Amino acid sequence: MDSAESFGTRRRLPLVGAVNFRDLGGYRSADGRRVMWRTLYRADSLAELITADVERIAALGLRTLFDLRHEDERTLKPNRLPAGSTLRVRALGFYPYEAVEMVEGINDGSLKADDIEHRMRALYRRFPLDHVTEYGQLLEGLLERDALPALIHCTSGKDRTGFAVAIVLMALGVPRETIMKDYLLTNRYRRDLTFMLRPGLAPDVVSALKGAHPDYLQAAFSTIDEEWGADATFLADALGFDADRCGELRARLLEPSGGV
Repeated sequence: MDSAESFGTRRRLPLVGAVNFRDLGGYRSADGRRVMWRTLYRADSLAELITADVERIAALGLRTLFDLRHEDERTLKPNRLPAGSTLRVRALGFYPYEAVEMVEGINDGSLKADDIEHRMRALYRRFPLDHVTEYGQLLEGLLERDALPALIHCTSGKDRTGFAVAIVLMALGVPRETIMKDYLLTNRYRRDLTFMLRPGLAPDVVSALKGAHPDYLQAAFSTIDEEWGADATFLADALGFDADRCGELRARLLEPSGGV
C-alpha cells in the first residue's frame, strides 16, 4: 500500500503564499498503475501568492483551475494568477453545510473543540449528499479537451478540496487508505486562517477547525457506504460518473505502466 507520507516532501511545491499546494502524482491505483506526476494538483488559497510563486505556478503549464470557494470568498480574496494567463477557471464554489454558522459560533465563543469536531463530522457527512452537482461537474471538467494539467483548490485546501481529491482518486481506483493518507498530509501544511477567526482562541478550538482529522473524511465515506454501498455506485448514481467515464479518466491521469 502506498504511503502518502513517503511522497510528502516530493509532492509539495514550496510556495510562500500557498502552503498546501501539492502534486497528486505517484499514488497507486488498484490496477497497479500510478497517478501521473505534474498533471493534477491540489491547493489552498492563491490570493497571497508572491511574484516568485506566480512565476513557479506559470511554469507548471496549468490549463484548468477548479475553484471551490464561494463567490463571497472569491470576491474577498481573488486569486493571483499569472499575467496574461489563458488558464480556464471553473468556479464551482459553495459553502459547506453550516460552515458559516460554525465560524460565527467559534468567534462568539459558543462552540468548544468538541462541538466543532461534531459539526465538522456533520459537514463531511453532507458532502456526498449536498454537493453532487459541483463534484460531478469537476469530474466531467477533468475529461474536457485540454483540461490537464489541472488544479483543484479552496481556501484551506482541506475540506472542499479534500473531498474533491478523494472522489477523483476514488474514480482512479486509488484505495481509501491511500486517499486518507493524502488527506492527512494537510496537517503538515496548515493554512493560516486567522483572517477568519478572532484573536485569543484556545489551541484545541483552532485545531478542531484547521486540522485534517481522519474521522472527518471517514464521515463522508460512511455516508457513501450507507447510501450507496460502494464507491463505484456512488460515482455512477450520485455523480453520473460510471465505469466508462472512470475508464476515460484513468486513461488521462494514470501512467501507462507502473513506476515511481
